[in-house]
Amino acid sequence: MLNLQGIPRLPISLRAIFIILSVLLLVEYNLLLAQGQDQQQTAVLIEVQLPIQNTNIGGITRALDSAIENAGKAKVKNQRPWLLIRFLPLSENNQIRSDFGACNTLESYLSSPSLTRRCRTVAILNGKYADHAFLPVLSCSKLIVSPETNIHGPEADTSLLTSEVKDDYRRVAEAHKHFPASVIEAVLDPTVALHEVTTDESTFFATGVERQELFDKGKLNSSTAISVSGDILTLDKLIFNQQSAITVMPTNDTTLATELNIAPTRFLKSSGPIGEIHAVVVDMAQLQSPSRIRDKQILINNLADQHNLIIFQFESDGAHTDELINLANTIADLRYEEVKTVAYIKDHARGAAGILALACDEIYLGPEGSLGGFGNSTKLGELTFEIQETLLALEKTTTREWSLFYRCLQPTIELHIFTRAQTGETRGFCPQQIMSLDDKDQWTRGTPLNDRRHFNAEDLQTLGHLQGVASDLSAVLGNYDLKLSDVEIKTTTGLSGFLNEVAHSDWFLWATLTMAIYGLIAELAAPGLGVPGLISLLGFGLHIWARHLNGTVDALEIILILIGVICIGVELFVTPGFGLFGIGGICSLLFGLILSAQSFSLPTNPFQRQQIANSFLGIIGTIVGTVLLYQISIRLFGDSWIGRIIAPKNNDLATAQRNNWNEAMVHWEHLVGQTGQTTSRLSPAGKARLGSKVYDVVSDGEMVSANSMIKVIEVIGNRIVVSKSS
Repeated sequence: MLNLQGIPRLPISLRAIFIILSVLLLVEYNLLLAQGQDQQQTAVLIEVQLPIQNTNIGGITRALDSAIENAGKAKVKNQRPWLLIRFLPLSENNQIRSDFGACNTLESYLSSPSLTRRCRTVAILNGKYADHAFLPVLSCSKLIVSPETNIHGPEADTSLLTSEVKDDYRRVAEAHKHFPASVIEAVLDPTVALHEVTTDESTFFATGVERQELFDKGKLNSSTAISVSGDILTLDKLIFNQQSAITVMPTNDTTLATELNIAPTRFLKSSGPIGEIHAVVVDMAQLQSPSRIRDKQILINNLADQHNLIIFQFESDGAHTDELINLANTIADLRYEEVKTVAYIKDHARGAAGILALACDEIYLGPEGSLGGFGNSTKLGELTFEIQETLLALEKTTTREWSLFYRCLQPTIELHIFTRAQTGETRGFCPQQIMSLDDKDQWTRGTPLNDRRHFNAEDLQTLGHLQGVASDLSAVLGNYDLKLSDVEIKTTTGLSGFLNEVAHSDWFLWATLTMAIYGLIAELAAPGLGVPGLISLLGFGLHIWARHLNGTVDALEIILILIGVICIGVELFVTPGFGLFGIGGICSLLFGLILSAQSFSLPTNPFQRQQIANSFLGIIGTIVGTVLLYQISIRLFGDSWIGRIIAPKNNDLATAQRNNWNEAMVHWEHLVGQTGQTTSRLSPAGKARLGSKVYDVVSDGEMVSANSMIKVIEVIGNRIVVSKSS
């Protein structure tokens, strides 16, 4: 045991002080230990696509609020997370610039104590910038730029930079000190020269006036002109590198995480991919049938497990509304799995297909692209409670007004642009949505969006829902530093997907229809069911199967086609002669084929009327083309074995040519006096075989039974009169 008898006892006051200091040291040690265990930061990265305008500032601030909320949930106690804002520059062809008022609103938001208490802001720049987005950039607490970044003045016409605008830039620059006042003055006013000057104390930037003052006082050792009066100043890495508050480095996710000491598990990215991009393109052109839509849903869910960027390429007329709404919910929910979704519509996404594009995080249109409008989707009818609840769920997930989804489902609804006076925010509302808002009195109704029943690039830009205009898929991929060779384009999955793809192809549809009509014509030319008849039945069967997979054939179309084929068969084998069954069968078959080419029975809008006209012309064109093909083939194959199959009664080429000439001239006098046998009952019209051919004939008045001997007694034009012969 330790002997403390030789140690003098400390006074009580000193012992108390010793104990308190020991406790404080222990607490500090634990805090330092905890910090050492978790020094890495939490961050959320959000991309802001320029231009920043009154139409999209509301959506930007809402997205920032949501991002900060997500970061707050993942942060470590007593730690302010990073809010990383990547400002995406305008494309070279985009002449639209950011509004100063909207940028001023964003600057106020980023500088507000309510935000700075919750997070630290970082502006990330990579590219060329020449608009008022420079103002909110200056308001961030940290600035990270790539070596390739260039910043020009916010207005090409400097007369638009009023003294009030310049004062705002000076105020923000002074508060955050990313750039000295001299640099800001030279950026805002091209008449202000900028120099890099050296004095005994330091090296810094000075305006032309400030340089002259230093020279007059004898304090100027040397100077280098950065820009002279009248030149437009460009801020580049030469200037950036001399600012201690600015970091110049590559701005990819990996370098950002290293620079800011961000924990990989706490590096969030708002509705988008984190780190390395694993992208895939999904072709959304084949959405005509429920089976196709379900197959697409399975494909998307499978792809979401292995990719964090899915680009949907649309070319659809819409179809089954309920199934497409379910698919839209699937796409919208991908943001919860940290999968970014992008819609690209080069030409159109009509009807309910438009809600699929609206469910994506970003939307790109082709130069002539359109979203929504009249299509093949089933008519929605009135806005029921169930439908409104479904649309509200989509609005909550996507932060897009449910009125836009409703317009896609019901193109005839009234839609207006509304503006909130307090913030300048612009939204598109239908009467039902604006009346349901608690703050409806704060919104002012403006321009209607009813001239067109679809949304074009201008409409979506006004509403703040357009990411950009892209001429092709490569241009869209370029926004994510991707090329076509970097991604795989997915259409379908599995055997059912392959069959769907075959059934959807135009060549298969028209090939099967041509085969069916060709066999029918050959069968009409050769009494009795033979190879042509089997080919025709096979062609009709495959055509109906393909149309069924495409979702355009239902019970009505199948019944009409079957009635047509049966009636034509009755005309051939039961009641020879071209009468009611023949005409009715052809009309029924034609009507069934036309209806099977689209997903609706009766057209209800201009698009459907145009489509049914195109279907009619396509069917008629196929029939005419098949008739010509048949005539060419019987002359081409002649007396060969193929010729005997498609035209067995004309296997004697000389006889066929002579009879064809006679029939074409309606010159059947050569038949007078010939004898033959009836192939059907003459009552008084029917059919009879004369030589090697079967003709339509009429008796001289009496009824003649089938298989009776007859003799041609008279020919008048194309009327062949026969009498019973003993």
